[in-house]
Amino acid sequence: MNRVSGTYQISVTYCQPTVKVPGRENTIQMLLHGVAYTKSYWSGIDYRSPDFPNEYSWVATARSQGYATLAIDNLGNGKSEHPDPINVVQPPLQIEIMRQIIHGLRKRSLPQISKSYKKVVFATHSYGSILGRALATLYPTDGADAYVLTAASGNLTGIMAAVGVFQGRSANVVDSLRFGSLPSGYLAASAKGIRDAVYSYDSEFDAGVLAFDQTSPHNFVAGELAGDAPNGLNPSKFTGPVFVLTGRYDQIACGVGNFTAKQAYCGAGKASNPYMYTKPLFPKASKFDVYVADHTGHDITLHYSAQENFGVVHEWLESVGF
Repeated sequence: MNRVSGTYQISVTYCQPTVKVPGRENTIQMLLHGVAYTKSYWSGIDYRSPDFPNEYSWVATARSQGYATLAIDNLGNGKSEHPDPINVVQPPLQIEIMRQIIHGLRKRSLPQISKSYKKVVFATHSYGSILGRALATLYPTDGADAYVLTAASGNLTGIMAAVGVFQGRSANVVDSLRFGSLPSGYLAASAKGIRDAVYSYDSEFDAGVLAFDQTSPHNFVAGELAGDAPNGLNPSKFTGPVFVLTGRYDQIACGVGNFTAKQAYCGAGKASNPYMYTKPLFPKASKFDVYVADHTGHDITLHYSAQENFGVVHEWLESVGF
């Protein structure tokens, strides 16, 4: 692991709430995606259902509840800068970038955001939840005010297996027109790998969503997988509220990374229980809750349960004063 420093361009999408809710004027949800996705994950990968256009959009739900949102392309992903994929793009640097963004939200020092926020909710997905947990451990009083960790557990048993299922190849070879300038450490997941790793085995999702997802680029970075999130498995001294949301059939959080090999069943037994794995990591949390969504795989925003999942999270946020 190399010590790095510098200034990096990070792409974000900032949205103001569509309704005003007293008490939430100074609260923002900061959203970070997982491996092989971008900030569009929080808008349902920009898929528009013909019957309900915002069915899979966490952002739309949050805005309708009075929250501003800031969806982020992690360093090396999406429209953010793509530096050296092995020596630069690693968890410690990505964590520090998240911390600096939180500081910017509090101090009104981020470009194009004309106000400061007193409360920051950090909602994360998958690999993003590993970074979120590490942030809460490294900086328990200097990070977010609340954490919502989705597709998460204390032990992501299937994450490395899922990377194998992705069948990653150099993105510059898979799509030379769009990604020809990227070095070989930037990888692209196969369409079949996406289906097998992040959707539930029981097919409780729209075939149109899967088809749209499989035709979208799914790049990830070698350094994200080679590096370790510092202190990610040590107990955090964070004293605010924490919520964990995991799909019942999440192969990465509770399984072997591939639904065709063995079915995961989150919440059954010690080996696949998100509460038992994550609660010891937040012993000082003022409130700690876990929700396991039925008929749902790793991508909790892309199954039929999406609206239910969004509702559970936002009811919880209200219950803890956000």
